[in-house]
Amino acid sequence: MALNFSDKNDIIVPTVAGTTYRGQEGDDTYILVSQEGGAKVSITDTEGNNTIQLPEWSKIKSVVVAKNAIQITCDDMTVFTINGADKFTYDIGGNKTGNEVGSIKTYEEFVSLLDVSLPDSGTNTKSLSKIVFEDKLNQLYEVTVKKEDDGNKYYINGELAPSLNLASGQKYIFDQNDATSSKHPLSFSTTKNGTHADGTSIDNVSFYVNGYKTTESKYSDNFNDETTFDNGFVILEPSTTDTELYYYCLFHSGMSKDANILVDGFTPVTTPSIQATLNVTNVGASDFAIETTNGVSFNDPTITLIRGKTYEFEINSPGHPFWIKTTQSTGSSDVITDGITNNGASDGKITYTVPMDGPNTLYYNCQFHGSMTGSINLVENEGVDLLTAATSTSNSGSSGGGGGGGGYGYSLDLDLAYSTDVSDSFTTVISDSLVI
Repeated sequence: MALNFSDKNDIIVPTVAGTTYRGQEGDDTYILVSQEGGAKVSITDTEGNNTIQLPEWSKIKSVVVAKNAIQITCDDMTVFTINGADKFTYDIGGNKTGNEVGSIKTYEEFVSLLDVSLPDSGTNTKSLSKIVFEDKLNQLYEVTVKKEDDGNKYYINGELAPSLNLASGQKYIFDQNDATSSKHPLSFSTTKNGTHADGTSIDNVSFYVNGYKTTESKYSDNFNDETTFDNGFVILEPSTTDTELYYYCLFHSGMSKDANILVDGFTPVTTPSIQATLNVTNVGASDFAIETTNGVSFNDPTITLIRGKTYEFEINSPGHPFWIKTTQSTGSSDVITDGITNNGASDGKITYTVPMDGPNTLYYNCQFHGSMTGSINLVENEGVDLLTAATSTSNSGSSGGGGGGGGYGYSLDLDLAYSTDVSDSFTTVISDSLVI
């Protein structure tokens, strides 16, 4: 069936399925309003200066583009075929009935917005998910819900709870019109799992129902058995101060799993898994006493660390800064800087992630006292002894905890007060060690 219009400037809303709409000499405007049931409509008008208008919230699922024709499939599968498409201008977001003009594009410009090239011959087909909002074609994030082994979960554009990378100052539209999300209103928080983890929704998020802005509370009111929900969208506009965000369900906990939203390429700080913690105290000005969390302890032991692992040193040695260095010496030179925080602390925590390259041996040293020192072996294999007692000349003040006494192994500073009684023999100390 064909419908012919007048030679005036007509406003035409193609609504009758299976119909070809033909304009005459006037400057006509065709408003594309999608219909239920997969209606197919054709438009032909080669006379006058004619416009195709896509009102706000128009959703486009796919296009077939030819040099002088285009077929637009809308969200509900209404199909508009526009013949002589290169003769039309395209009004994005306007409202002719209210004398509102949106963003005016040529056919070539309009096709470019659809991220499809204009062919010299034949056709190009593109599946997409875009929506008209504020005179622009915006990428649409379609939200659905599926039941997994651990409960209902969000899917974004068909992917299970994905993490997203977004940019500040942009608007991102989340479409909740799928029936599966009818009881799962979406919002955003700086806290993982939002209000279910004592967080709150952020301010820079807007809620729309049937094209009208509403509050979060009224938006969520639509997600129940008694309310017919239609045309619902959540719009996120990250700010420059947003770094890491989370999407979550206002009604149910855990629907986004561990997904996050990183803004402007933000890299979250990850807390490394600690392989082991060593407690470091001083024995006067003569030794560092180093103890593992399970009670293995030596004075100035040899420490073995595994490359790629992270270790903590809990330092409580006032007046004796604990330095990890490339040389066995006092002072604060030749200290390592890669992978370590708070090196040289005398009170507090040193965290060290062992690099995969570099020397096989390092040293820990007191900044001021030469006897307070030991070796650090860096290895690649698991299952090694974390602490081993020093093998050296024994000294009356050198006994360590954990079942053995380790000698100092190094000459003391001459200005230190210590016993001059030295045993008559060299003693090798073998004691229990921690295997991790």
